[in-house]
Amino acid sequence: MRIKQIIAANMTEALAQIKSELGDDAIIISSDKTQDGKISVSVAIDEQEEFFFDEEEKIETVSSADIFEEQHLRDCLEYHGVLDVVAGKILATARQESRELPQKDEKSVLENTLAKLYAFSDILDMRHPVKLFMGTPGSGKSTAIAKVATQAKLHKISSCIISTDNVRAGANKQLEAFAEILEVDFYFCKDKTELAQKVKECKNKYGLILIDTPGINPFIEKEVSRVAEFCDAVQGQKILTLDAGRNTMEAVEIGEIFMDMGAQYLLPTRLDLTRRIGMVLSVAACCDLGYYAASVSSSIANGLAEINNKSLAKLILCEE
Repeated sequence: MRIKQIIAANMTEALAQIKSELGDDAIIISSDKTQDGKISVSVAIDEQEEFFFDEEEKIETVSSADIFEEQHLRDCLEYHGVLDVVAGKILATARQESRELPQKDEKSVLENTLAKLYAFSDILDMRHPVKLFMGTPGSGKSTAIAKVATQAKLHKISSCIISTDNVRAGANKQLEAFAEILEVDFYFCKDKTELAQKVKECKNKYGLILIDTPGINPFIEKEVSRVAEFCDAVQGQKILTLDAGRNTMEAVEIGEIFMDMGAQYLLPTRLDLTRRIGMVLSVAACCDLGYYAASVSSSIANGLAEINNKSLAKLILCEE
């Protein structure tokens, strides 16, 4: 196996360069930022080797039952629009898993593959009570927060909602209305200092502290800086909400920007309105984001759907 270092201005350019130079079988091992702000990606690719046999050597035969038939999975990944480098990583890992699993069926292999490649967490995990939500305008942050607060109430977990959105007209009123219906305390903080103080006060009072930030255009530096200040002001888990139907390449670029602000988890929204989840798989893989849950309905009462290796495998294989 050969390791190659790719340097590019951003992940999108890096992915294009990897595909062009190394093909679809290249596997991304790691990515990092260089001192001058570029992306450094370590990529592994199998080298072609020549094998020589003498007449005394015996060729070992392998039962076809032990070979993982990957064509259907490859077709499914292509159907969903998964980026080639991510699809290649999934297929390579699936081949490895198929050699180690006693059961060779496609679903079991894929479930084990996804468990190895992606991280899955519980959004109601009170070991990390502070959860800050970020995203673009209309990405479903406020609805996701209301759904988390609803689930917390059903599980008898005390929670509060803190809004920092002083940009979008009516944003606070919408969240405050949700909080009132759920009988959850609501607070507004206009700057990072107020937010840090309020979170400090709330830690001793609530099991979960749900923070809403202004929806921003991630390609405008001034807007990014505004949310970055709130992210730096609190210690907690940062969650990126993204519409599952977004263009995959654009979503990866957006994910990179929010990752630089500290995003650790991806919460796909409107997953019920899309049949292809290439964006969901690609952004998490390229931006090293774990999964919390997914929004699959506009109804607040329905809460959030759990994302794990089994539910993702079912979606990838287009099972009902």
